[in-house]
Amino acid sequence: MAVDSDAKLTDLAAEILRDAVQVYDRGDLQEWIVGCQPVLAAGAMGMFPGSREVAGSFPAAGRGDDADGGVSLRAVFGVPGRLPGVRLPPAAELARQARSAPLMARLEALAGWLGPDGRPVTRADELSAADAADAAGRLGISPGYLAYLWEYALTSGWFELDDRPRGGTWAVPGQTALRWADGDDASAPHAWAVIFASVLACTLDVAAAADPDAARKLNLQGQGAAACVRLFLARRRSPRPGRTERAGLSLAEFGELVRYGAMGDPLSSRARRAWDAWVREHGDPARVLLGELAALGAVTVPDTDVGLVGLTPLAQWALREQFELDGVEVPLIPADPARMSAADLAALAEGVTESESEFEAESAAWVAARGPVAAARDLLAFAAGSGAAERLIAVNLTRRIGIDANLAWRDAMQRPELRGYARIALSVLASELPGSTLPLVLEPSPDDVTWVATDLLALACGDEDPDPDQVAAQFSEAVPAGEESWIFDLMSRNSHPDVGQVLTVLGRHHPDRRVRRAAQAAARHRPAERAEPAPARSGGH
Repeated sequence: MAVDSDAKLTDLAAEILRDAVQVYDRGDLQEWIVGCQPVLAAGAMGMFPGSREVAGSFPAAGRGDDADGGVSLRAVFGVPGRLPGVRLPPAAELARQARSAPLMARLEALAGWLGPDGRPVTRADELSAADAADAAGRLGISPGYLAYLWEYALTSGWFELDDRPRGGTWAVPGQTALRWADGDDASAPHAWAVIFASVLACTLDVAAAADPDAARKLNLQGQGAAACVRLFLARRRSPRPGRTERAGLSLAEFGELVRYGAMGDPLSSRARRAWDAWVREHGDPARVLLGELAALGAVTVPDTDVGLVGLTPLAQWALREQFELDGVEVPLIPADPARMSAADLAALAEGVTESESEFEAESAAWVAARGPVAAARDLLAFAAGSGAAERLIAVNLTRRIGIDANLAWRDAMQRPELRGYARIALSVLASELPGSTLPLVLEPSPDDVTWVATDLLALACGDEDPDPDQVAAQFSEAVPAGEESWIFDLMSRNSHPDVGQVLTVLGRHHPDRRVRRAAQAAARHRPAERAEPAPARSGGH
């Protein structure tokens, strides 16, 4: 049945990607280069650190294996159990995009040349020189480029190798090509996804095979899959209230990611010379990879180095399938704003790569569909039951509703998770209403202060291996100078579910010894049961 075949194709795509990223059991990327605030990236997504070398961010050999013995993308890339959501077009549109890809047309033409009976191959599983020249001529491509198509076809199951009883091996159409030829909207994206995985895994391997002596000085294997997965992880928004930051990778950043991965650790002068020689002779590997991905309809390539490399909906769909297969939740956001929940809107704010004006229009349509009062209450109900990053996003979205959210904010005063935010919001709104309509609430309680501060600190302290500099930066932003001891005393008595983790991380990773000791002391005095009433701040602060 088609469903069974599609499941097999999805498994095959995942297997190809896992094989590609497994090379990082033997080496590390040197830097994660993204133009974003690394503390918030770590908190919102569980991503590896953003402003230092990430040796240790990838598992050592033997770690990162899933239950079936394969390599888990979740473990290899250090992602949490949930990533920002994606919005995808209907299956028919995904199938149309897949069929329109020039690279798929070339593979289809190559399968037509091969014919149902296939063609004989050499002991190296390659076409003879005569057949290769004939195939390249029929397709209108160079013999050198045929090597790429041939590798994609064999790796993906587009072609299969058949050992004939009378001797010799023949290449014949495989399952992926047959499912593609069926032409239904359900199977076409799955077949495309297998080719996508093959392109990621094989493009730079084929390039390396063309000059093995030079390639031995570089680590090109696996860079395609790693870079594209990172491109998927980079499509996010900052959860910081009132601030958004650029999502994605620029063309220059994508190229640097591939370059640093290929040059290896340490970044020696020998590696730099090898890279420069390769680029002079064969071109930039990142551009070669992006050219193949663009021909497949997986990415859009900007005209300038500062422009963002975009993942198409088809590529986002395929990568979401891989992460879901590895147990990472990537919410699917409805296309119709009226059908979105508060959680969907928060996921959209967190994860899509739309411009600020496009998101503002999306958010306004969602609020209008519900009415501002109901929308504010839905968002705050979601915020109360969410983690720190999602709560900050939902609070920020509620603040954008403005004065119509005042009743929802007043109701939120009953929730300890939201009271601090509600006091701040109501104080701001009070200036927009007559004095008799809304009371001023200028003095938050110590417990309210601690909830807000802990939310902010949890963004930096949620990573398993946080960067001390990033922890210090977020700590200084969340805790006013001179108030550290008071805040730690409050935290030791507070019921916030992340307090224990935050104190542990600060006690281990804050670069200031005085802060580390204060956090350790607060952690030791933290009761196992619900927090005691918080003390008032002394000293007239």
